[in-house]
Formats: sequence, structure tokens, C-alpha cells
Amino acid sequence: MQKAETKEKKTSELPDFPAVDIRNGAKGILTWAEITNGKIARPSIELLTPARNLANQLGEDTKIATVLIGKNIEPLAQTLFDHGADEVILVEDDRLEEYLVLPFSDIFAQIAKERKPEIALFAATTSGRELAPRIGVKTGSGVTADCTGLEIGNYVNRKKKEIVYPILHSRRPTYGESKLATILGFEFPQVSTARPGTFEMPVEQKGRTGKLSTFKPQLNEEHFSVKILDTIRGAGGLQGLFDAEVIVAGGRGTVGDELALVKELAEALKAQGIKAEWASSRVVVDEGFAEYARQIGQTGKTVRPKVYVAIGISGAIQHIAGIKESGKIVAIDHNAKASIFHHADFGILGEYQDIVPELIERVKEGFTFGVEPVKA
Repeated sequence: MQKAETKEKKTSELPDFPAVDIRNGAKGILTWAEITNGKIARPSIELLTPARNLANQLGEDTKIATVLIGKNIEPLAQTLFDHGADEVILVEDDRLEEYLVLPFSDIFAQIAKERKPEIALFAATTSGRELAPRIGVKTGSGVTADCTGLEIGNYVNRKKKEIVYPILHSRRPTYGESKLATILGFEFPQVSTARPGTFEMPVEQKGRTGKLSTFKPQLNEEHFSVKILDTIRGAGGLQGLFDAEVIVAGGRGTVGDELALVKELAEALKAQGIKAEWASSRVVVDEGFAEYARQIGQTGKTVRPKVYVAIGISGAIQHIAGIKESGKIVAIDHNAKASIFHHADFGILGEYQDIVPELIERVKEGFTFGVEPVKA
């Protein structure tokens, strides 16, 4: 066996052990594209950024194949090609118009067993978090969840005196975001979920081409033992939060009026032509005042707005993990010792019931936190 030349610099300080490839023929990267309201969900497109980086590190013409499951979905394939997928695997069936974990997990597992990818990636959305572990069980490979970093590295097995390369290094926060754990998978495919909002959107290349394939899964009635009787789509906020230039978020201190002022400030900004959205901290979701799709933080969404307005949010490290990529952070709180002020660019001390109404009036007069309105 020979040492991997591509890792010469990185392994120069490693023991002089032979490099070992344990993939046993597994090759390529497989991702899942979630469909929301008839479009590819943004987190699934973001997923193509780490996928491309991993493919470049692996070299050897490593390809990215994305699984697209649903009804009449072929037109959506171009979006995936435009953002970096080399192949789109279509699975079309009238019964698959809405996401169902039983058939979707079995379909993806069937594809994985046929294609033998070395890596399988999912966005850590509600559906992705449900789907990925089932794939891990069906393929006997396990899952690293909620990753914020993915790269190819090696593993020094000193007992066997060998260096395993290439192997996926999946990094995820632990101990309340104070540490980063690196998880290695020795079974294939190596399955990981990526936290939405962590990776930037890949550069869109309009008209980029790729291979369009179809897959006919083996399905039976047991896969459809759960029936969808009705679908009610709320405002949700998921897509809006990722696209928003200003996010107004309420914490425990704003539940007195059930976030009415938080929502009103966001609406006032929208009326001025600003891409704005409202959100909340985890405690607000736990107490039933907001849906999970609007939760920001370690166990919620990671966002990158130009301005993040935190109202009545104490600033726990789990929440800061979801907003640290924001351009500017404006904090409003009555507690001068609140941790949020240590992370804010601007702080306003006082009761939100006094401050936010005045802010709303200023916004109606044209104040937009320095963000330019969207031109019609």
C-alpha cells in the first residue's frame, strides 16, 4: 500500500505508517433534496456547498448525486444542477407527493445500497433529522447529527500501525457550543446532517448541466400504512428566516403580549420594503408561543441577517450559536447584566413595552436599521 500523496503535507508530522483505504469500493456523495411548497428547500441547496468541498478534497472525479423524490418533480432538477449537483436521481410516484418517512427512508436506503456512496448528507431540518437516522440504521452506518463542519481527513490507528485515509471528519458543537467534537465514521456510507444556515449557498450557475437518472423503488402497501389526511401550511418562517435581511426575535421577556410587538416591528419593516421576519428563542417555542420553524439557536436555525434585533433574549450561549454570523446585533433588554449585551453591537436598556413601540413609529417614518429597502 502507498501513502496518499494528496495528504503529504498534512501527514508530514504523522507516524510513518502505511495509508489504508477502507471504503471497499464505496465512492461518491449522495444528498437528499427536500421539497417545500413546490420548490427545493434552501437547506438542501446549502448542502451542496459542503458536498462540493468534500468532492474536491476526495478528487478522483468524485461526483455528487442528489435524490429527488415526489410527484411531477423533474423541472426541479435544474435548480440542483445550477447549484452544483452532478447527477439528479428522480423517484416519481403520485403517492410520494408529500413527504412520508416510511417510503422516503426505504427509497433512499435502496438507492444507497445500489450506488454504494461513501458519504450521504442531509440538511438538519425537521424532516432531515427524522430521515437520516433511519438511513443510518438501514445501512448499518450510524449518523453524525447537526454538523457545522465537514471535511476529509485521516485517522491514525496506532494499534494497527496504519493511517486510514480518506475518512469523513464531521464536526458538531457540544457542551453548549463550548467545544467542537469531531466524529469519524468507519462504516459506509458515512451519514451526517448539516445545520441549516451554517453553510453558505453555492454560487448559482444558470444553465449548468448534469446527468438526469430515474430510480424505480420497490414499494408495497406497508410503506403507506400512514396516510396524510390533510395538509395545512402555516406561515412557518423557515424560508423567510434564511432570506431575511432583518430578523426581529423575541425571548422569554416578550411573551407577556404573546410577541405582538415583536411581530408588529417585523411587519412595519416589511411595509418599508425591507426583507424582514420575526423569530424566537427556544423557551418561547417550548411555551407554545411560536412554532419550531421560527426557533433560533443551537437546536433551531442558524441565521445570517444583516441586522438581528434581539428583544427580551438573555443571550444564552445556545442562542448565540445561531446568530453569531449576523452582520449587526441589536439587543433590547431590561437587565443590564444580560449576556446578550456582551455579544451585541448596539444595546438598549429598558422595558421592551416602552422601547419597541417607539421603534415601530421610527420605522414607519423611514428608519430601517441602515438596511436598504428592496426595489420593486
